[in-house]
Amino acid sequence: MTSNVLLTGVLLGSSAWACAQTTPQSATASGITADQPARYAAAHDSLMRRVEAVRSEAESRMGFFKSSEGSLGSAHRRVQAYAKAKGVSSFYSGVSTPAGAGVVKTQTIKRRFGVELDKVVFYDAKGRKTLIERHENHVLTRLELLDYAQDLNLPNSRWLFVRGDYLMHMAQPTLALSTKKTFYYFRALPSAD
Repeated sequence: MTSNVLLTGVLLGSSAWACAQTTPQSATASGITADQPARYAAAHDSLMRRVEAVRSEAESRMGFFKSSEGSLGSAHRRVQAYAKAKGVSSFYSGVSTPAGAGVVKTQTIKRRFGVELDKVVFYDAKGRKTLIERHENHVLTRLELLDYAQDLNLPNSRWLFVRGDYLMHMAQPTLALSTKKTFYYFRALPSAD
């Protein structure tokens, strides 16, 4: 059974769209199209390149960090990394902090019932959340990436990757008349022979 499906491109850069193309597909007995693994691989690679760009940009902005732990030896730890100093220092929560220092990264680690839960949030230079990662025992379980338009505080693109190799990309162009588009990708399990 062949059908024509409109494949739309993945965002290349922050606001450019790839050209859409029509490709014939053949469906297998399980209903999975033959090019689904290729589509998933392309979307996953694009997401991971963006994630690495966010991490390296945050790494270049980090200047110092603060760490805190829960009281009475609880298994809760929080580390906040701040941007490099831009001017005269000021007094911030009991500690002298350079002026213009915004949060770049926040990491919260909790231990519950023998499981270590780790949440990492990255922020851009304007203080907007750009990347949110969740780990269980050092294994990535959820990753969310938000892309923003230059002068807006609303994300125009949202990527969501969850355990089990499921990937969603929601694109909301900045034009007023444009509609939101959502694309789903997944890696199919190998078939049992």
